[in-house]
Amino acid sequence: MEMGARFVWFGGIFAVIFLLVCAMTDNRVMAQAPVTAGTRKVARPIGEITSKKANKEAIERLRQMSPEEIEALDKKLAQALTLYYDRKFGQALPIFKEIADKVETMDIMFWIGTSAMKVGQVELAIEKFQKMLAIDPTLHRVRLELAVAYFMAGEYEKSRQQLELVQKVSPPPAVQKNINKLMAAINERTRKVFWNLRFSQGFLWDDNVSSGPDQRELAVLGGTLVLNKESQKLRDEAMVSNLLGNVLFDVGRRNGLMWNTTGSFYYRAYTDYHKFNYVAADLSTGPWWVGRRDIAKVPLGFTRRDFGSEKLSYTIHLDPNYEHFFTRHFSLRAFFSFSSENYFAQRNDPLDNYNYRYELSPNLYLANRKYIISLSLGIENHNAEAGRFSYEAPYVGLACFARLPTMTELSFRYQYARRDYDGRPLFYAIDRTDRRRQIALVLSQSFFKRFFASFSFSYLNNDSNAGLYDFDRKTYSLNVGFRL
Repeated sequence: MEMGARFVWFGGIFAVIFLLVCAMTDNRVMAQAPVTAGTRKVARPIGEITSKKANKEAIERLRQMSPEEIEALDKKLAQALTLYYDRKFGQALPIFKEIADKVETMDIMFWIGTSAMKVGQVELAIEKFQKMLAIDPTLHRVRLELAVAYFMAGEYEKSRQQLELVQKVSPPPAVQKNINKLMAAINERTRKVFWNLRFSQGFLWDDNVSSGPDQRELAVLGGTLVLNKESQKLRDEAMVSNLLGNVLFDVGRRNGLMWNTTGSFYYRAYTDYHKFNYVAADLSTGPWWVGRRDIAKVPLGFTRRDFGSEKLSYTIHLDPNYEHFFTRHFSLRAFFSFSSENYFAQRNDPLDNYNYRYELSPNLYLANRKYIISLSLGIENHNAEAGRFSYEAPYVGLACFARLPTMTELSFRYQYARRDYDGRPLFYAIDRTDRRRQIALVLSQSFFKRFFASFSFSYLNNDSNAGLYDFDRKTYSLNVGFRL
C-alpha cells in the first residue's frame, strides 16, 4: 500500500494498534522498528508525537477489538494518512474523526487538530490540542500548534501564554525564531492604535483642463454660441501633491468597536492656466464595527474645495456602508452616501445641492486578497437649487486590483453612468442627457520598503445631447512618494 515518503508497509496488517501498544513498551506513541502481529511482520509508520504518557483508555479499547475491526481501521487510517500528506485535509478530517470515534490515540488527535486548522475548524483544533496537553503537558510541539490555533481564533492572550510556556524550556533557535514571529503578529493584532501616512508629489499632463468641448462655435437656441478661449478645450501641465493619513483606534477587543479618522489633502497647480488650480481637503471620522463576517462603517466628514484663487465650496457628508462576507472569497457591500454642498460665492447659489447615492457591490477576494474584483451597481440623485443642475444617474462599474510578488500593484476601474437632468440647460430647448464613461488605471511600484513610484491614467468621456457639455478628457501623471 503506497503511503508516500513518510510510510513503508510490508503487508496489509493493522497499523492503528501500534500507535499505542508501543507506548507500553518504550513510551513512544509510534515507533519505527518492525514488530510481529500474528504471523505477519510490518514496519510501523513514523509517528508525529513522542509522548511519555500512554493513553490507557485507547489501549484497552484496541485490546477488545476483533481482528476484522482492526483490519477495517487499518484501511481507514491508510486512506486518511494518504490524504493528509497529500495536503487534502478536508477529505482526511472526517476519516480521522471516524477512527477517533472507535479509538483515539495521541497521533489521531494531532492529525485531527492540524487538519481542522487547515480547513478553518479552529474550535475543533483547540479542543484536540487541549486534550493532548491534558494527557501530557510536555508536548511542546502540540503547545505551539495550540498557540497558532488560539491566534487564528482571535484569542491572542491565550496564544501568548502558550508561547511563553514553550519559551521556558529553551527551545532550539529555529523554534524560537518561529515563536518570535508569532509573538510579533500577536503584538500587531493587540495594538490599540494603528496609523499610516502617505505622501506623493508628481507631474500631470491634462489635455482638457477646462472640461470644454472640442469646438469653439456651437449651435444653440437662436443662433451660434462662440466660446472664449478658456471655455474651450485647453491643454496644460500641473504639479500635483497628495497627502493621506489615517488613525484607527481599537476601542475594545479585536472584532468589535473601533473608531477611524481619515484626512486627505490634494493640490493641483497648472503651469499656464492658474484659474483652473484645484485644492481639496477632507476630514472624516466615525465608528467601525468589525465582526468575523461583517464590517460596518459610519464616517461623517467635512470637505473644503478651492478653485483658482477663490474659495469654491464646503461639503458635509455621511457615508455609512456595510459589508458581509459569505465566504473568505466573496462578500456583498451595501453603501449609502448623503452630502450637502454649499458654494461660497453668491453667483454659484444655483449649484448648492443635496446629493444621495445608493450602491450595491459584490466582491471577489482571491489568493489571500492579492487579487480583488468588484462590481458596483448604483444610483445617484443630485438635487441642486436650479433644476438644470439636478439629475438622476444610474450607474454600473467594475474595479480590479492585483498585488504582484514584485511589490507591484495594479488597479483598474471603469464606470458607466447616464445622467438625466431635471431642467433644460441654458441656450437649449431640449432636456439634457449625459452618458459618462470613466476609466482609471494606476500602476505602482514599491522600493526600499517605504517608497513608491506610480503612473496613472484617467479618461472621461461625457457624451451629451447638449453640445456645450459634450467633452472628453485624458490625464497622465507620474508620482513618487513615501508611506509610513
